[in-house]
Amino acid sequence: MAQPFLIYGANGFVGRVIAHRAVEQGLQPVVAGRNAAAIQSLGETLDVERRVFDLADPDEVDRGLAGMPVVLHCAGPFIHTYKAIAEGCLRRGAHYLDLTGEIPVYSALAEWDAPAKQRGVMLLPGAGFDVVPSDCLAVHLKERLPSATYLALAFHSRGPGGIPPGTARTSIENLQYPTRVRRGGELIAAPDPGKTRLVDFGYGLRRAGLISWGDIFMAYHSTGIPNIENYIVLPARMVRMLALFSRVRPIFKYEQVRKLALPFVPSGSTPEQRAQTTTHLWGEATDNRGNRVAARLHGPEAGVDWTTLAALAVVKRVLAGDFQPGFQTPGRVYGADFALEAPGVAREELA
Repeated sequence: MAQPFLIYGANGFVGRVIAHRAVEQGLQPVVAGRNAAAIQSLGETLDVERRVFDLADPDEVDRGLAGMPVVLHCAGPFIHTYKAIAEGCLRRGAHYLDLTGEIPVYSALAEWDAPAKQRGVMLLPGAGFDVVPSDCLAVHLKERLPSATYLALAFHSRGPGGIPPGTARTSIENLQYPTRVRRGGELIAAPDPGKTRLVDFGYGLRRAGLISWGDIFMAYHSTGIPNIENYIVLPARMVRMLALFSRVRPIFKYEQVRKLALPFVPSGSTPEQRAQTTTHLWGEATDNRGNRVAARLHGPEAGVDWTTLAALAVVKRVLAGDFQPGFQTPGRVYGADFALEAPGVAREELA
């Protein structure tokens, strides 16, 4: 019989898909969240155990996590929710996984490496599209060029699939922070936040812009490469909107302003739209002697479908006893080829 594991935020846009897919794959999810009606309905639909608890009370969190060997945290923005769940996992001895791409969350969890090792608990944030595919691609490039000192990663989604609502909310939350890159091993504000580059994802050149993606934190821990940049191809409308927001960045430190911006961010997609969407990653590593390696990774829609495939693959590994205590990254624990285990994912080497 499959071991149970807990999905917190299972009633959310992505969490609900993960719960359904988990049941389809023969896993035993326990659906959880703070919305009693939504969790009850989902649990009845899937015929699985459900738990309702808020994150404000540590005792309530402990009761909610009781008996769970693995917790997949899906309730974002994670900067507001990770601490209660992760601390509960450390107290209960449960492995912590989440879907965040938020660098402040990665940084905070990395500080808990020692207590997690003492408890035999793995803390692995970014178990979805943030950042399993790109982290595995970074590890692959590092293996091809061990002397690499610079890493660039980019991605592009093609098709009608929109970003999930939680990702939209997180994007707005992060507008208060400057675009960042890694230089000499340190995270810094990008000297040129409007920097772009032309990237060939396999179907012609696309212009990609600099973005504060999770790899500038996670890929550094996975590879040790000291200089990292991330890029994304966005629709022209989104580029114009972000350029406008960047000019008034200071006002986004106020919560009410961030709430006013939410209606302007497109979010959500139907299963049919996601089925018509593909996601493509490109990566390049270079060293100080002019050596260069590059590769592409191709897969399904990112925000829901690829995230679900990646997260459940990690859950299965951990439930099977395949984990390393402490703060970890997907590529460091499971290797460069882990991303290729998901159906429909292929890697392409470039000369």
